[in-house]
Amino acid sequence: MREVPVIEPELYTQTNPTLRFLARDSKDPIIALVYWLGVTSPSREPSFYDAMQKFSPLMQLILPDECPGVFVNRSAVLRAQDLGLVKRLVFKDWSSLDVRYAGPCSDLYFT
Repeated sequence: MREVPVIEPELYTQTNPTLRFLARDSKDPIIALVYWLGVTSPSREPSFYDAMQKFSPLMQLILPDECPGVFVNRSAVLRAQDLGLVKRLVFKDWSSLDVRYAGPCSDLYFT
């Protein structure tokens, strides 16, 4: 019997998925982890640089623990909540991401 590949059904339910954000893989920083709206697990791109070019323009933000930052698609952000120096980005699929940002929340999404 042949082995059947595991297919993540979440990736095939959307005809045109929207990027939430990109992050570097902590085990291999050349690889990009790609987070999509409505999908719980990230997909992987073999080159972080190529993924940045493919999905640009993106907004670079720092995580609260000062780990390497993420690159966010502003058009996927529904709103931002001000928690002081930390802002909580709420995406259009109601998932969220906390980032360090000293500026106004209105800078972090399109109105």
